[in-house]
Amino acid sequence: MKKIIIFSTLSFFIFSCSKSHEGMTKATIKDYTGLDGCGIVIELENGTTIEPGNITAFSSSVSISDGQKVWVKYHETGAMSICMVGPTVEIDAMEER
Repeated sequence: MKKIIIFSTLSFFIFSCSKSHEGMTKATIKDYTGLDGCGIVIELENGTTIEPGNITAFSSSVSISDGQKVWVKYHETGAMSICMVGPTVEIDAMEER
């Protein structure tokens, strides 16, 4: 019985402390303001660069600064862009990592 209580307690702490980032991708925020028509973009772990249209919506929960590591979930919008460094997207969720 004592083993069950210890196992249950340990399981509770392990699973309650870990955040799930299911469906999210590791990424880094990049400041491309110096390039014509560009601003803040996101570079995914696989090297792909995406252009978020709604990144300022997350400025209260994420530090939007060059080099900031984040978890991101997004979908492509297909909108046109002057910057043209990657597909335009709308961010669905973003967290610092």
